[in-house]
Amino acid sequence: MAITEEPHIFLRYDCENARNIFEEELGNDLRIDAFPTDQAAISALERGPASPNALFILASQSPIQASPPLLVHARDTHPDLLKILISDTVPLDMLVSLLEQRLVDRCFEQPVDPDLIRSHVLTSALASKPGLPGRVSVPAAEAPIVLIVDDESTATKYLARQLERMQNDFRVLCADSAEQALETIQSQSGTLAVVMTDQRMPGMQGKELIDELKQSHPATIRILTSAYGEVRVALDAVNEGEIFRYQKKPWRATELLPLFQEAVSRHLTLASARENTLSQLERQFSELRKQRRAQLLENLSDSVNAAAGAPAMSLFLQALDAIPCLAANSSHLRASLETNLEKDLVQQFGEQVQQQLTRLQVTASASTKLDEASVRAALQSAGLAKDERYNATSTLSVLCQTLTTLLAASGQDWRNLELSQSSDNQLVLASTVPLKLYAHLLAPLTRLSRPLLEQQVALLLLVVTTYQLGGWLQINGAAQSYELVLSLPLAKATVV
Repeated sequence: MAITEEPHIFLRYDCENARNIFEEELGNDLRIDAFPTDQAAISALERGPASPNALFILASQSPIQASPPLLVHARDTHPDLLKILISDTVPLDMLVSLLEQRLVDRCFEQPVDPDLIRSHVLTSALASKPGLPGRVSVPAAEAPIVLIVDDESTATKYLARQLERMQNDFRVLCADSAEQALETIQSQSGTLAVVMTDQRMPGMQGKELIDELKQSHPATIRILTSAYGEVRVALDAVNEGEIFRYQKKPWRATELLPLFQEAVSRHLTLASARENTLSQLERQFSELRKQRRAQLLENLSDSVNAAAGAPAMSLFLQALDAIPCLAANSSHLRASLETNLEKDLVQQFGEQVQQQLTRLQVTASASTKLDEASVRAALQSAGLAKDERYNATSTLSVLCQTLTTLLAASGQDWRNLELSQSSDNQLVLASTVPLKLYAHLLAPLTRLSRPLLEQQVALLLLVVTTYQLGGWLQINGAAQSYELVLSLPLAKATVV
């Protein structure tokens, strides 16, 4: 989604001078409607027809009241609206209260960096946040995980036992450090719904853990807690880590239970929305993948199949289907739909393949003989080179070079290939370590790169040369990797 007009914000102010400064700094980038009272802003919200992208409360002279009517109205009637408080001072108790009531999403103390404000507003304009749902009952067998991280392990385990006895909506796990928390997350097969972490711990602190989880587990609800009045940490966690709540110590199970139930419910909604978005993106990219496959087949099938003496182009694409790739995202779709990526991919790949097919008619240059020496020796010792069918050494040379390219792309060499002779007189080359393939011709892409094209051309040429020599090739795909098994027929009288 592109922004075609200035993002629109509502500004609630109590000081004319502060309003003037705000509008002077941001008025060129944002469309600002300013209101001196809550009721004036509420009336404008009710008139509609569309909500603004953000609501700013500019409390420049004194902290705002506990439950401002404007923020309560915005929360209840416009749950997706980004709500930002800017004040000269933000007492920690007030921040905790506003978060508990879900009245604000961000909170800044003056002075505020205008670029930071623009960033938050633009992000809100590009994507709406899902609303907060009511409580969702979760079957016990599928209970999500609530992870509590604190170095006071005795108190934490006692709290976990209390919470486990009080409900069946979630499981409770404990970790006594951020490092142990990351290990626990890696070892668990269940869904990580909520993490509540103390700020002050040895090693990695709570804020750092929250920042890391924001990237690796975006649907996990994050709660920061501390026994100290750390206002700056709390503000940074709210504004940067997008925490769900800042919870003060001491902990009480009766207070945490409704908090965790609400957080689990929000996680389920976020996870469902994320899954739906990814599914929709994958369906859209599936159509693009079909079109890309059809173009590749149309442009290259005749020449590739003629060179291989077999339906090599289809076999190559089927092999790619067996190698799972990363899921499509909106950047991939934009690249395919709004740029020349699809056209350039088919064109550049086709040109390089045609060049390599022409090389099959030319003897390999001296600069490549060293790379294939070990394989030539192995093939000759197996009697392959003595067979009259293999007098055209250019085909064998290209096969060796393509194997070299594919191995090098994974940081491997010929020592990672195992040579054997099968009972039916076939020379078998098999990879002993999976080869890496982070993207391929049927994968979601945002750009073309030389290593991508070189690796894909080499893989196709390996298929072509294998079939030219009367052999067969098996590719076993795994997550962004694959294993090769290549078999070539030997002369009947040969003994390895």
